[in-house]
Amino acid sequence: MGAIVDKFGALVAAQIPARPDRARFLLSTAYKLVGAQMRYVPPRRLERAQSYLQSVISPAMGRALSQPDLCACVNIFLPCELLHAMEIPPMFPEGLSCYLVSTSAEAPFIQCAEERGVPESYCSYHKLLLGLAESGVLPRPRVILNTSLACDANQLTFRRLAELYGVPRFTIDVPHRDTPENTAYVADQLREMGRFLVQHTGRPLPEERLKAAVAHSRDTHRAYRRYLELRAGRSLPCEMTGEMFDVVALHVHLGTPETARYAAMLADQAAARPEGFPPGKRRILWMHTLPHWQASMREILNFNDQVEIVACDMNYGDLTEPDPERPYESMARRLLSCSYNGGAERRVARTLEMAQALHAGGVVYFCHWGCKQTSGAAGYAKSTLEKAGFPTLILDGDGCDSNNCNDGQMVTRLQAFLEQLEGKA
Repeated sequence: MGAIVDKFGALVAAQIPARPDRARFLLSTAYKLVGAQMRYVPPRRLERAQSYLQSVISPAMGRALSQPDLCACVNIFLPCELLHAMEIPPMFPEGLSCYLVSTSAEAPFIQCAEERGVPESYCSYHKLLLGLAESGVLPRPRVILNTSLACDANQLTFRRLAELYGVPRFTIDVPHRDTPENTAYVADQLREMGRFLVQHTGRPLPEERLKAAVAHSRDTHRAYRRYLELRAGRSLPCEMTGEMFDVVALHVHLGTPETARYAAMLADQAAARPEGFPPGKRRILWMHTLPHWQASMREILNFNDQVEIVACDMNYGDLTEPDPERPYESMARRLLSCSYNGGAERRVARTLEMAQALHAGGVVYFCHWGCKQTSGAAGYAKSTLEKAGFPTLILDGDGCDSNNCNDGQMVTRLQAFLEQLEGKA
């Protein structure tokens, strides 16, 4: 399978200089076919909930490339219930970048971005999105939407995209403090964003549809919290890709009936597992994005009887209870209460809380290339978590660019850390 994927990536790369539209067609078709595979002939080891979610998200990624004139380009923390209520498909850099690296198609877009002045040290997820746009493979979206949460790249990337495409852009400013006054401030911005979307897309925003989308978000959060409660006392087969798909479900696709169904399936799946853990099982809590594409990491962490990732902090950072009768305030509270909003103290405190609740044996703190916020807080996170009794590995790598990974060093450090946890168990 690896050789086939590599050949596909090379085929895409060959089309980019002269036929970017053909490269776009190949990528879009591949993602739609993955969705069909997951729906009808999923891999045997993949649990039903995970194959269902992939059958939903993969074709959505394909549509984002094949029907961009209907899409809004968004960052991952933007509340998308407004888009779902208006039937506007979202496209987002983190998702497209993950899919590109999974099909060995990321290198030419990274190169394209750097040739056009994007710094080598820039976040690889955003660099890939800019490379897609600059190469002509990613066509013009209808609008661009982003929040100030959670990194500087959001402002720089989306401003550059808006200038490149000449499309309208709307930004939600998210204050660091979670107060009633700030909730009202952000809610008013979200109302303005709704009017912005109506103006620039010509689509209506029915209040009842928005309330229904927020109700789906409520149901998703309830089911996911139930899943985490069950996960605290059970061991489940897992893979790194599963946590990354959860990131999509709990952010950009939050507010859809499909995501609510997935979360319910996930909770039921956990409930069906026997209580307790196998002797010596090492339970890891992961912070930040995961290098799901990296074969050496997958070999260690995927479907391993002795190791499991119990949660990723991108998935439990903002599980507030939405109120469908107050949709704008609900979305605003989610942004303000997110553990990625504000200083590192909030994010580390939330992880410590979850590490205790999920009976984690240790924490992997993943410093994704170009993410200054995460790298800058690494020392504080390690000292705080280890003081509380949770061994913490700071692991440098890249979520979507193989050029920024020292594979051998990563494997050696992770294996040594797991041996440390084995001695602790």
